[in-house]
Amino acid sequence: MKRRIIAIAVGVAVIAAGGVLIGRPLWAGRCSASFAKIPAAELTTLHAMPLDQVEVDDFDDEYRENVRNLLEVALHPVGPLGSARSAVVVPHVGGSGAASLANSDDGNVRFELDGGGLVGTETAGAIVQVDAKTGQSVWGRRQVGYGACGGDLAGHLILMHTPRNKAPRVAAVNTGNGDLAWCTKLGKDSETRYRPTFDSAASGDALFVVRESDADNESDDDVRLSRIDARSGDVNWNLPVEGLGQADSLQVLHDQILLSPFHIDLDANGRRQVLESDDMSQPVNDRGAIVGRSAADGSATWLYRGPDDRGWINNVVGTGKDVAVVISRRSSYQGKLLVNENWLTGIDRTGKQLWKHDFKGQFTDLRRDSFLVTGDLVLSHEQRDSKADTSTLVARSLTDGTERWRTQLTGTWSPLRPEAAQTLGNDLLASTYGGGLTAVDLRSGAVSNPLPGRKIGPIDRIVSDGRTVTIDANGLFITFDRTF
Repeated sequence: MKRRIIAIAVGVAVIAAGGVLIGRPLWAGRCSASFAKIPAAELTTLHAMPLDQVEVDDFDDEYRENVRNLLEVALHPVGPLGSARSAVVVPHVGGSGAASLANSDDGNVRFELDGGGLVGTETAGAIVQVDAKTGQSVWGRRQVGYGACGGDLAGHLILMHTPRNKAPRVAAVNTGNGDLAWCTKLGKDSETRYRPTFDSAASGDALFVVRESDADNESDDDVRLSRIDARSGDVNWNLPVEGLGQADSLQVLHDQILLSPFHIDLDANGRRQVLESDDMSQPVNDRGAIVGRSAADGSATWLYRGPDDRGWINNVVGTGKDVAVVISRRSSYQGKLLVNENWLTGIDRTGKQLWKHDFKGQFTDLRRDSFLVTGDLVLSHEQRDSKADTSTLVARSLTDGTERWRTQLTGTWSPLRPEAAQTLGNDLLASTYGGGLTAVDLRSGAVSNPLPGRKIGPIDRIVSDGRTVTIDANGLFITFDRTF
């Protein structure tokens, strides 16, 4: 199963003189000069410590009880969590922690400080790595700009961002020492839209990026697709995707790149307008089709139009071994009633449909965190009655779509949010609706609490690198050694 590039809000500061790149060395120098390392003296404020050295009084009054409870229950965790190794405490700004989890690698935890923001804004921040063995911050990098995504690839932390009205930038940081390995500009500078096309996915040492068009002629408004060598930063190819004016997401299935055209949160009326509009040049059954392209050279391969030929809005929600999982939706009026149809389907690397499941009108307002593909399962968070304070987690076979188990959950909070859910062996670890953590046995659907005891309040993020698990409880970050 391919590893999805983990979404984090970190940016790369860039000096762009007229948007012109004059040779690779000059561009690399500009990037390095403005994406500055944080001086070692400034890194000492962020460090790991034993749990018994955390000062509860360092937190605001309203959080102290949760902090005290969390420190107590963290001493006696239940699987899939192991023993708590350390904690990191960050200052609070306006009642919230001034840092959030980016990701972790080989026990080293990375933090994003004061980042985030909308596309085109300039928000200053930094990313800092805390060493697993010493507990000290070993490197940090400043940045200005909007962070699109990043993750570990070919021994590098990949950072991406879109400056206002500039071409997207992609950079690689050596994870061992924080040195900048390379920095690449994708295409030409162009006007930044409020919600531009920008997503990435990795396969092997290749990074694939889909981005907004930079065509001079507005009539040629196709998205651009690029393949970057993550070891060198070289752009292997950079091609337009003909007939596709926007793309919600990009995923890789073996030798295929899968592009979902419309945003997954497109509402029922938006879906109806797309499928009924007379202003679009595409045939109705092609408008929301999944677009397949070759990972080798970017050439067109196939379209997946949905469960039938009536026209659907399709989104890839995950990929696993040999199968991509797609949510297909359409909305239309039957008399005066707006009817929603929703199907979950599995397709192979040739675009052939392997199975389908009818949700019978569920997911009128679908979110990306309604689904998760993990191992040989497709998990879906479902709620039949919108007025009920309960929901259901359902596991289906990735291979044929048959139901394996279903478990009722308290509350309507999805346990499949990418930033707050991790698969650990045979368990799904996730934050809960009422605060704290929950663990779901992926073989049976049984639910347990890995931190039983007192209430510990909300958990904002969870990251895991296989060896360790780190949770974010509003500025108190605790790292656990995994139980295998």
